[in-house]
Amino acid sequence: MKRFIFSLTFTIIFISTLFAQPKQEIRGVWLTVNYALDWPENPVRTRFDIERQKDDLDRMLDKLQWTGINVVFFQTRFRGNVIYPSKIEPTCDYFNSMSAEFDPLAYAVDACHRRGMECHAWMVVYPVGSSKMTIRRNGRRRSYAATVPDRYKGLVKSYNGSLYLDPGNPKTTGYLVDLIKELVSGYDIDGVHFDYIRYPNGSGQFPDEDTYERYGYGKDKADWRRENINHFVYEAYDGIKSLKPWVQVSSSVVGMYNNLPDETRRHWTAFGSVYQDPADWLLKGKHDFIVPMMYYSGELFFPYVDDWMTRSTGRFVAPGLGLYQMDENEFGWEPDVLLEQIQYSRDHRTQGNVFFRARYMVENTKGISDAIASQFYSTPAVLPALTWLSRSIPEAPKQIYAHKNGDFLSLDWDLVTSPPAPLLVERGAVFYNLYRSETFPVDTDDPHNLIAARLEDNSLQIPIDNRIESGYYYVATSYDRYHNESVASNPVYFVTGEFEK
Repeated sequence: MKRFIFSLTFTIIFISTLFAQPKQEIRGVWLTVNYALDWPENPVRTRFDIERQKDDLDRMLDKLQWTGINVVFFQTRFRGNVIYPSKIEPTCDYFNSMSAEFDPLAYAVDACHRRGMECHAWMVVYPVGSSKMTIRRNGRRRSYAATVPDRYKGLVKSYNGSLYLDPGNPKTTGYLVDLIKELVSGYDIDGVHFDYIRYPNGSGQFPDEDTYERYGYGKDKADWRRENINHFVYEAYDGIKSLKPWVQVSSSVVGMYNNLPDETRRHWTAFGSVYQDPADWLLKGKHDFIVPMMYYSGELFFPYVDDWMTRSTGRFVAPGLGLYQMDENEFGWEPDVLLEQIQYSRDHRTQGNVFFRARYMVENTKGISDAIASQFYSTPAVLPALTWLSRSIPEAPKQIYAHKNGDFLSLDWDLVTSPPAPLLVERGAVFYNLYRSETFPVDTDDPHNLIAARLEDNSLQIPIDNRIESGYYYVATSYDRYHNESVASNPVYFVTGEFEK
């Protein structure tokens, strides 16, 4: 049995706050793994580099945990390459030379889980690289057409200097679904998150006339393009659920679905500009949630949140907020712009927010992490239940036990040995949440009583101050991969202090 020490990273969770805190909320961040944007800063070339990269990632995740993040969207596929050993696509250059000794995805999944955070594999879908390569000869740069890898023969189109898998070619969907199934089968990820699941910008000139003539069957071309992406979404969703039904499917989508009826300006939209129809995916039950990339402010943000919620049809919407806007130029946003967007998202009953990107939160740009942690994430949160996937409530731990261990309070509780039927085949199908309260019964609906979420093991150590006398009731609940939670265990009452009790 493992024993974990809870360091009270949420040092303010026992302090009353003026801000109402939800117990269930998506609190996510995109963590990029390319171009040294977030992690890693340098390629892995030696064993020393491996340990340094692990330490760097651990430090980032510690900061994200402290802030209150409970979901990390970890970049797993770039443009035609991946960060894990794959039989289908090459490992990216940042890790390729040490791929036999270091699997960054496996490490990230485990590191997130140790901290009570979910890890969703973030995959770029259709872009697969540059259509040109530049070679320097005799001091001069010359550009040549890039050689298309054999795996993409017949599947790609060159457009505006880049190569794209053609959504109109039926074999594209088969290729991508095979890659996704390899990923889901090989890793204990909690979700698959799609990006660039759309036609490229300015795609009116995208060169797909041949596939349209062959497969369009007389349909309107815009409708045909949307159907192509929809077909991939349906196949990917069903393929993932056939392997592991608890693995969530989501996408980062264009921040505006379509122009609002009373709009006089035309905007870059999902439906009209890039043939992306997330409302269809939610309506057909082929996505568990969407993350609109709402990197705007004012009237380009607030009414579009409301519009997304009208299209959610019972699935989740978590607006994506642009932390990078604070540092984009000399006119960068002040944190108040983002804090107002978080508050609006809550007031209008979205299921949370996702932030782009991790480094701004880790580096506490303009104090944004401190502000979010104190004003909005001052108590931990579990993720909203995926009731359309499972409503089966897990068995509760029977009893929790407590004893003093030096400067720590050791808490142990009975293991749950009978996970719900849909999870019987999965190791680690049940996790645990821990609560404490000065009064009995412990209200597990009150987020101020939640002190640790999604624990993998049935024990925890909490630092205590023996100079202060205090008494609390402690209970544990079980929590499955669909985010369903049991009732509370029988409680234990424990008093700390120097005096004999």
